[in-house]
Amino acid sequence: MPEPSHGGLRMLSLDGGGVRGISELVILNELMLRIQHRLQLSELPKPCQYFDIIGGTSTGG
Repeated sequence: MPEPSHGGLRMLSLDGGGVRGISELVILNELMLRIQHRLQLSELPKPCQYFDIIGGTSTGG
């Protein structure tokens, strides 16, 4: 995992269910696709490779 340049933690919070739960997963997938493209990775990266803490509630959790 790349070290944060600011010395802090990178946290991903996935909160909510229903449409909100689906939309945040679509956005997260797009983010991972952009990271893959920018870093020219052969495989789609996993969120756990870029976030120190991942949590949430409802469907997001």
